[in-house]
Amino acid sequence: MPFSPDTRHRRIFLKRLRILWFLTIILFLILTARIGQWTLFRRRDYRKLARNNFIHPQCLSAPRGKIFSRDGKPLAVNRMTFSIWISPFRVKRDELHRTVSFLGHHLGRDFSRQEREALTLRPRWRGKIIARNLPIEKVAPILERQFELPGLRVHPDFKRFYPAGSTCAHVIGYLGCISRAEIHGYLKRGYSRDDLVGIGGIERWYEDLLKGTPGREVVQRDARGRYCKTLETQPAIPGQDLYLSLDLDFQKFALNALNERLGVVVVMNPQNGQILALVSSPSYDPNHPAVTTNPTRPISFLNKAIQENYSPASTFKLITAMAGLDSGISPAQKYFCDGYYYLPNWKKPFKCDLVTGHGWLDLRGAIQYSCNIYFYKSVRRIGVLALLQKALEFDYGFPTGIDLPYEVAGSLPLISADSLTPGEVLHLAIGQGMLAVTPLQVLCSYCAFANGGNFVQPHLLLYQKDAERRRKYFTPKTRFIHIKAGNRRAVLEGLIAVVNTPGGTAYKAGFPKEWKVAGKTGTAERASKKTDAWFACFAPYDAPEVAVLVLLESGGFGGRNAAPLAREILKYYFLNRDRLKRR
Repeated sequence: MPFSPDTRHRRIFLKRLRILWFLTIILFLILTARIGQWTLFRRRDYRKLARNNFIHPQCLSAPRGKIFSRDGKPLAVNRMTFSIWISPFRVKRDELHRTVSFLGHHLGRDFSRQEREALTLRPRWRGKIIARNLPIEKVAPILERQFELPGLRVHPDFKRFYPAGSTCAHVIGYLGCISRAEIHGYLKRGYSRDDLVGIGGIERWYEDLLKGTPGREVVQRDARGRYCKTLETQPAIPGQDLYLSLDLDFQKFALNALNERLGVVVVMNPQNGQILALVSSPSYDPNHPAVTTNPTRPISFLNKAIQENYSPASTFKLITAMAGLDSGISPAQKYFCDGYYYLPNWKKPFKCDLVTGHGWLDLRGAIQYSCNIYFYKSVRRIGVLALLQKALEFDYGFPTGIDLPYEVAGSLPLISADSLTPGEVLHLAIGQGMLAVTPLQVLCSYCAFANGGNFVQPHLLLYQKDAERRRKYFTPKTRFIHIKAGNRRAVLEGLIAVVNTPGGTAYKAGFPKEWKVAGKTGTAERASKKTDAWFACFAPYDAPEVAVLVLLESGGFGGRNAAPLAREILKYYFLNRDRLKRR
């Protein structure tokens, strides 16, 4: 009997209903099994994820190590401040906007760019710093309302302060944001993108000692990202304090003695390599690096003592003299100076500073009067290779190894030595031409000579002190240069005559004989027809304990301008000798 249409439709409906129920039961069983798997086998993982939704670890900044002078005066210290962060984690866009608007109104700044950057953060729980170095007076009203400000975090922080200002800027350096070129390297070392790091000077060179170890704080936040309470705190370990060989009063005196002239003053103990003063002018204020208080006087981040190349002029004659003696020229050998020296097949003569000529001079007289003709004839006899070899022995062409960043090595024409023209060789003999040095290199060469060949690494760090007040002293590297006693004695007589004998190029500077100063002047020609004034010296010459280098850019003549400044520097040293000799 055929089914009616209603019956047939009913059978089809029931069949489909059974299939639907069957599929529903299958899906329910799958879901139940999955929930059972999550509950029984992965509950620890998901419990951890759930906890992380409202419990967040955050980094606590470590107080940066302080920097002191040799007598304990502060050069770089920390001031307690606060930084403000925002985070988009579990915060609606309009809620974060209200928080940022309140902060902008309270602090008088526009934080719209930081707000946009925060909204793009991944993962969302990360924070974006929007203001730092805020005093408690600015932060107190914000702390009172932090429970009403979703996405807000206030962290205690430290602002670097440099009490000496521009006096020690090139030595100490300053802090700044990590550059794009260096960000990946710092991230691998555990830094965050918003950390401040040493940009120059001691701050950069000893970054690993100064930075300390960050702490850790675990805080609880509600579903809207607002702070509830602190669950766990692991305190930060402060960075190590550094004590430098620099004497702050001496540094101030040297800077004032320059009297805003462009140049360099370096004072060093040749026996142990300790730098007592290092001034490079012009300077800058590390508390406000990009700001100049005097519009007519530009600021400079360049430490000219180690980062600028100069022609050493006649101070290099120390090297030419030693090269000549080691090559067999007798200190008693005399050369005649009539004011001019002619090379074969050269139209123009090479002049001496005294165009009327010095007459017959031995080595002592040539150094005393700084006679170019004597050293022209010496280098023609020994050759350029002997001169360059002696320069290498005294570490020209290499960094001195001072504990400051970005030191340049200077340059010697080693590769092109065989192709130098005779005229270029003559220029090398008197410290001009294809020769570039730093002021510290010149001073180190005179220190090595004063020590009888013992080259001591120049350095600023005396010792470091950790949180438990344990000290670790700096040990400089040393290297010995073989100098024959007779040769050293012959050159030393000339250096003594420069300062203490009438007619010496530094005699009119008026160094007291009881100081026993030995030194050499230099006057380097510039392309602008102006001259740099040099003077390098050490004292006492029979037991050296202090060495001084003065360079005045476009400063005229070494004996007339640089040497008198060095006399004032040495006067300060001998008046404060006992204090400066104490570690």
